[in-house]
Amino acid sequence: MDSVYNPFEKYGVRRLINAATCMTMLGGSISPPEVFRAMEDASKAFVRITELQHWAGKILAEVTGAEGGLPTAGAGNGIMLAAAACIMRGTELEKHDPLRLETWTSLTQRLPLRTEGLKTGFVVQKSNRNVYDHNVECAGGRFIEVGTPDGTSEKELHDAFEPAKVCAYYFTVRPSYKGLPLETVIKVAHGHGVPVIVDAASELPPKENLRRYISRGADLVIFSGGKFIAGPNNSGILVGKRELIKLAHLQAYPFHGIGRAAKLSRETIVGLITALRIYLAQDFEALYKAWERKAKWIAGQLGGISGLEVGLTCMSTVEERTPMVPLCYLKFDEKVLGINGRELANRLREGDPSIEAPYEPSFLLEDYKQKMTINPEYLLEGDERIVVNKIKEILRLVKLREG
Repeated sequence: MDSVYNPFEKYGVRRLINAATCMTMLGGSISPPEVFRAMEDASKAFVRITELQHWAGKILAEVTGAEGGLPTAGAGNGIMLAAAACIMRGTELEKHDPLRLETWTSLTQRLPLRTEGLKTGFVVQKSNRNVYDHNVECAGGRFIEVGTPDGTSEKELHDAFEPAKVCAYYFTVRPSYKGLPLETVIKVAHGHGVPVIVDAASELPPKENLRRYISRGADLVIFSGGKFIAGPNNSGILVGKRELIKLAHLQAYPFHGIGRAAKLSRETIVGLITALRIYLAQDFEALYKAWERKAKWIAGQLGGISGLEVGLTCMSTVEERTPMVPLCYLKFDEKVLGINGRELANRLREGDPSIEAPYEPSFLLEDYKQKMTINPEYLLEGDERIVVNKIKEILRLVKLREG
């Protein structure tokens, strides 16, 4: 693809160069052409949505080693449906089947407000909180925090499980490095008869993580379909125990529970599964080497600028620290350069094309204060040259102004 081409120009909208990562606000990722061909093919006829969901769910379960699966409208919707399933565990809703033409709306529409008599407590470590937790509250859940921002003891975790209140434990992988590990959480939660939800939306690659959390005993696991899997941006994956997946499905569209507003078209469901199959067949080692070459080229082009420290690092998995994506980082001496990283990031965003190269990126585990990162993963052909030239141009203009 020619990086100069802007398919949004006809609408009067700037193209964006993604030097960050696959983020919803940037449009997710770019799906392979085969995904769009499969989606177009699915658009040519009608289907009973519940049967298509069931077909996709079986594939998702097989890929992840789970008992059941459900395609969702992004990972956020997956979290909400997982929370709803745990709240409704042990209720009359368990008697219904999403493949049968029955009516259970009066049960599902108790959420999120009419929760009298239901367990709505979700235990979470304070160090494990994040902005996506709100999806649990949207389902009618409420959080029971344990520990401090720096960690939690196993005793504190045990003491949080009040039998009359707690319906699940909620665990997010990315910010979990300060708290108790997943194995400990699962042991304690299961000891109290409580299921564990794992938000692993951003934990790909490596592709082995698709099976990692189910194999460790998690009851429900959520992945994004529109990030590294490169499915449609509004797609997600929910997998886990069969009965919990059924309860989540009963709350989802095409029915009338809390998931009704988060529809997935038949085209999106087929696109997600197509993208997943392509993702599983990818040679990740070859992809990583190609990204690494680009990151090294960028570092080489920006190295030697007085006041600018340039180096290579990588985004890694939380527990095993397995390399996910190689990155080039920049650290600024404001006294020498006349500009700091935040100002540079803002100027890159303001340009045309707009460039997103995050300053102090929150999705990295290490300390990246006063650092900008350039991720080569989603740079289109020639984008790396535009990024390098724009950074040099901004620094040169600042020098001229200061001079």
